[in-house]
Amino acid sequence: MKKTWLLFASITLAISMLTACNSTDKANDNEDKTDSQVETTDETTGEGTEAEQKTTKKRDSEKTLTYSVKKEVKEDTAILTESDDQNFSLYKLDGFSLKGDEPSMDSLYLDDNPAVFMKVETISKDEASVEIIAKNMKESIASVSINKEPIEIGKDKLPQGEGVLNTSGFQTTFELGTVSGYVFEQGNLIVRLTIFDQKSVNLTDAFLKMGETIASK
Repeated sequence: MKKTWLLFASITLAISMLTACNSTDKANDNEDKTDSQVETTDETTGEGTEAEQKTTKKRDSEKTLTYSVKKEVKEDTAILTESDDQNFSLYKLDGFSLKGDEPSMDSLYLDDNPAVFMKVETISKDEASVEIIAKNMKESIASVSINKEPIEIGKDKLPQGEGVLNTSGFQTTFELGTVSGYVFEQGNLIVRLTIFDQKSVNLTDAFLKMGETIASK
Protein backbone atom coordinates (compact mmCIF):
# COMPACT_ATOMS: atom_id res chain seq x y z
CA MET A 1 0.00 0.00 0.00
CA LYS A 2 2.84 2.41 0.79
CA LYS A 3 4.34 1.85 -2.66
CA THR A 4 0.94 2.53 -4.22
CA TRP A 5 0.57 5.84 -2.41
CA LEU A 6 4.09 6.91 -3.36
CA LEU A 7 3.55 6.01 -7.01
CA PHE A 8 0.33 7.91 -7.43
CA ALA A 9 1.53 10.82 -5.32
CA SER A 10 4.55 11.31 -7.58
CA ILE A 11 2.43 11.04 -10.73
CA THR A 12 -0.08 13.53 -9.35
CA LEU A 13 2.68 15.99 -8.50
CA ALA A 14 4.12 15.81 -12.00
CA ILE A 15 0.77 16.42 -13.68
CA SER A 16 -0.14 19.19 -11.25
CA MET A 17 3.10 21.00 -12.08
CA LEU A 18 2.42 20.74 -15.79
CA THR A 19 -1.09 22.19 -15.49
CA ALA A 20 0.58 25.52 -14.78
CA CYS A 21 1.35 25.61 -18.50
CA ASN A 22 -2.38 25.96 -19.13
CA SER A 23 -2.42 29.54 -17.85
CA THR A 24 0.08 30.71 -20.46
CA ASP A 25 -1.65 28.79 -23.24
CA LYS A 26 -5.04 30.21 -22.23
CA ALA A 27 -3.74 33.78 -22.22
CA ASN A 28 -2.14 33.45 -25.65
CA ASP A 29 -5.18 31.79 -27.15
CA ASN A 30 -7.50 34.35 -25.62
CA GLU A 31 -5.63 37.19 -27.36
CA ASP A 32 -6.02 35.47 -30.72
CA LYS A 33 -9.77 35.15 -30.23
CA THR A 34 -10.51 38.69 -29.08
CA ASP A 35 -11.41 40.29 -32.45
CA SER A 36 -13.77 37.54 -33.61
CA GLN A 37 -15.52 37.39 -30.24
CA VAL A 38 -16.33 41.11 -30.28
CA GLU A 39 -18.08 40.78 -33.63
CA THR A 40 -20.43 37.98 -32.50
CA THR A 41 -21.25 38.98 -28.92
CA ASP A 42 -24.46 40.93 -29.56
CA GLU A 43 -26.55 38.22 -31.22
CA THR A 44 -25.19 34.89 -30.01
CA THR A 45 -23.94 35.23 -26.44
CA GLY A 46 -27.18 36.23 -24.71
CA GLU A 47 -29.41 33.54 -26.20
CA GLY A 48 -26.82 30.79 -25.82
CA THR A 49 -26.14 31.60 -22.21
CA GLU A 50 -29.83 31.75 -21.36
CA ALA A 51 -30.48 28.41 -23.05
CA GLU A 52 -27.63 26.76 -21.21
CA GLN A 53 -28.86 28.12 -17.89
CA LYS A 54 -32.37 26.80 -18.51
CA THR A 55 -30.99 23.38 -19.39
CA THR A 56 -28.85 23.30 -16.27
CA LYS A 57 -31.75 24.28 -13.98
CA LYS A 58 -33.86 21.41 -15.31
CA ARG A 59 -31.36 18.71 -14.37
CA ASP A 60 -32.90 16.06 -12.17
CA SER A 61 -31.52 15.47 -8.69
CA GLU A 62 -30.74 11.84 -9.57
CA LYS A 63 -29.58 9.93 -12.63
CA THR A 64 -28.95 6.25 -13.34
CA LEU A 65 -25.42 5.55 -14.55
CA THR A 66 -24.33 2.36 -16.30
CA TYR A 67 -20.64 1.46 -16.09
CA SER A 68 -18.36 -1.57 -16.13
CA VAL A 69 -15.98 -2.90 -13.49
CA LYS A 70 -13.72 -5.78 -14.51
CA LYS A 71 -16.05 -6.59 -17.44
CA GLU A 72 -19.08 -6.67 -15.13
CA VAL A 73 -21.79 -4.17 -16.08
CA LYS A 74 -23.30 -2.27 -13.17
CA GLU A 75 -26.16 0.21 -12.87
CA ASP A 76 -26.47 2.59 -9.92
CA THR A 77 -28.16 5.83 -8.96
CA ALA A 78 -25.97 8.94 -8.97
CA ILE A 79 -26.76 12.19 -7.16
CA LEU A 80 -26.39 15.63 -8.73
CA THR A 81 -23.47 17.30 -6.92
CA GLU A 82 -22.06 20.80 -7.35
CA SER A 83 -18.42 21.80 -7.18
CA ASP A 84 -17.69 24.30 -4.43
CA ASP A 85 -14.90 25.98 -6.37
CA GLN A 86 -15.71 25.56 -10.06
CA ASN A 87 -18.68 26.32 -12.29
CA PHE A 88 -19.93 22.78 -12.79
CA SER A 89 -22.08 20.03 -11.37
CA LEU A 90 -21.98 16.28 -12.05
CA TYR A 91 -23.81 13.12 -11.09
CA LYS A 92 -21.82 11.34 -8.36
CA LEU A 93 -22.14 7.67 -7.49
CA ASP A 94 -22.41 6.51 -3.88
CA GLY A 95 -19.03 5.76 -2.31
CA PHE A 96 -17.28 8.71 -3.95
CA SER A 97 -16.62 12.25 -2.70
CA LEU A 98 -16.00 15.51 -4.56
CA LYS A 99 -13.86 18.23 -3.03
CA GLY A 100 -11.70 21.17 -4.06
CA ASP A 101 -8.15 19.94 -4.47
CA GLU A 102 -6.26 23.06 -5.58
CA PRO A 103 -7.12 26.34 -7.37
CA SER A 104 -9.40 25.66 -10.36
CA MET A 105 -9.32 21.92 -9.79
CA ASP A 106 -11.45 19.35 -7.94
CA SER A 107 -10.78 15.77 -6.89
CA LEU A 108 -13.42 13.05 -7.14
CA TYR A 109 -12.10 10.15 -5.10
CA LEU A 110 -13.10 6.69 -3.90
CA ASP A 111 -13.98 6.92 -0.20
CA ASP A 112 -12.52 3.50 0.61
CA ASN A 113 -9.28 4.19 -1.25
CA PRO A 114 -8.45 7.89 -1.88
CA ALA A 115 -5.44 6.85 -3.99
CA VAL A 116 -8.01 6.03 -6.68
CA PHE A 117 -9.37 9.35 -7.90
CA MET A 118 -10.12 11.71 -10.78
CA LYS A 119 -8.86 15.27 -11.10
CA VAL A 120 -11.47 17.57 -12.66
CA GLU A 121 -10.63 20.87 -14.32
CA THR A 122 -13.13 23.02 -16.25
CA ILE A 123 -12.04 25.90 -18.45
CA SER A 124 -14.21 28.47 -20.20
CA LYS A 125 -14.05 28.38 -23.99
CA ASP A 126 -13.42 32.12 -23.78
CA GLU A 127 -10.07 31.41 -22.13
CA ALA A 128 -8.65 28.59 -24.23
CA SER A 129 -9.22 26.23 -27.13
CA VAL A 130 -9.90 22.51 -26.81
CA GLU A 131 -6.93 21.82 -29.12
CA ILE A 132 -4.49 23.54 -26.75
CA ILE A 133 -5.89 21.77 -23.68
CA ALA A 134 -5.78 18.39 -25.46
CA LYS A 135 -2.15 18.98 -26.46
CA ASN A 136 -1.29 19.88 -22.88
CA MET A 137 -3.03 16.75 -21.62
CA LYS A 138 -1.02 14.55 -23.98
CA GLU A 139 2.20 16.19 -22.74
CA SER A 140 1.12 15.65 -19.13
CA ILE A 141 0.48 11.94 -19.63
CA ALA A 142 3.72 11.59 -21.61
CA SER A 143 5.66 13.21 -18.75
CA VAL A 144 4.71 10.44 -16.31
CA SER A 145 5.10 7.56 -18.77
CA ILE A 146 8.20 5.55 -17.97
CA ASN A 147 10.30 4.93 -21.09
CA LYS A 148 7.25 4.65 -23.35
CA GLU A 149 4.80 6.76 -25.28
CA PRO A 150 1.27 7.24 -23.93
CA ILE A 151 -1.44 5.30 -25.75
CA GLU A 152 -4.11 7.24 -27.60
CA ILE A 153 -7.49 6.09 -26.30
CA GLY A 154 -9.82 4.67 -28.95
CA LYS A 155 -12.92 6.58 -29.99
CA ASP A 156 -15.26 3.93 -28.53
CA LYS A 157 -13.73 4.50 -25.07
CA LEU A 158 -13.83 8.29 -25.12
CA PRO A 159 -16.57 10.29 -23.33
CA GLN A 160 -19.92 9.71 -25.03
CA GLY A 161 -22.39 11.68 -22.87
CA GLU A 162 -25.07 14.05 -24.06
CA GLY A 163 -23.61 17.32 -25.31
CA VAL A 164 -20.04 15.99 -25.28
CA LEU A 165 -17.99 17.18 -28.28
CA ASN A 166 -14.40 17.15 -29.59
CA THR A 167 -13.14 14.33 -27.37
CA SER A 168 -9.59 13.07 -27.03
CA GLY A 169 -7.74 10.91 -24.54
CA PHE A 170 -4.40 9.34 -23.66
CA GLN A 171 -3.40 6.65 -21.20
CA THR A 172 -0.25 5.18 -19.69
CA THR A 173 0.03 1.97 -17.69
CA PHE A 174 2.13 0.93 -14.71
CA GLU A 175 2.57 -2.26 -12.74
CA LEU A 176 0.03 -1.09 -10.18
CA GLY A 177 -2.42 0.78 -12.36
CA THR A 178 -3.15 3.35 -15.03
CA VAL A 179 -3.31 7.11 -15.55
CA SER A 180 -5.88 8.22 -18.13
CA GLY A 181 -6.41 11.75 -19.43
CA TYR A 182 -9.52 12.99 -21.27
CA VAL A 183 -10.45 16.34 -22.78
CA PHE A 184 -13.81 17.32 -24.26
CA GLU A 185 -16.20 20.21 -24.75
CA GLN A 186 -19.50 20.51 -22.88
CA GLY A 187 -21.54 23.66 -23.51
CA ASN A 188 -19.28 26.65 -22.84
CA LEU A 189 -16.80 24.50 -20.91
CA ILE A 190 -13.68 22.59 -21.85
CA VAL A 191 -13.45 19.66 -19.45
CA ARG A 192 -10.13 18.06 -18.52
CA LEU A 193 -10.22 14.76 -16.57
CA THR A 194 -7.24 12.83 -15.23
CA ILE A 195 -8.06 9.42 -13.72
CA PHE A 196 -5.65 7.60 -11.39
CA ASP A 197 -6.75 3.96 -11.12
CA GLN A 198 -5.35 0.76 -9.65
CA LYS A 199 -5.59 -2.59 -11.45
CA SER A 200 -7.02 -4.20 -8.33
CA VAL A 201 -9.83 -1.60 -8.24
CA ASN A 202 -10.52 -0.91 -11.94
CA LEU A 203 -12.95 2.01 -11.68
CA THR A 204 -11.80 4.05 -14.69
CA ASP A 205 -15.10 3.53 -16.50
CA ALA A 206 -17.11 4.54 -13.41
CA PHE A 207 -15.11 7.77 -13.12
CA LEU A 208 -15.51 8.44 -16.83
CA LYS A 209 -19.29 7.94 -16.72
CA MET A 210 -19.50 10.46 -13.86
CA GLY A 211 -17.22 12.85 -15.73
CA GLU A 212 -19.43 12.66 -18.81
CA THR A 213 -22.26 14.26 -16.80
CA ILE A 214 -20.34 17.47 -16.07
CA ALA A 215 -22.23 20.62 -17.05
CA SER A 216 -22.28 24.28 -16.03
CA LYS A 217 -24.19 25.05 -12.84
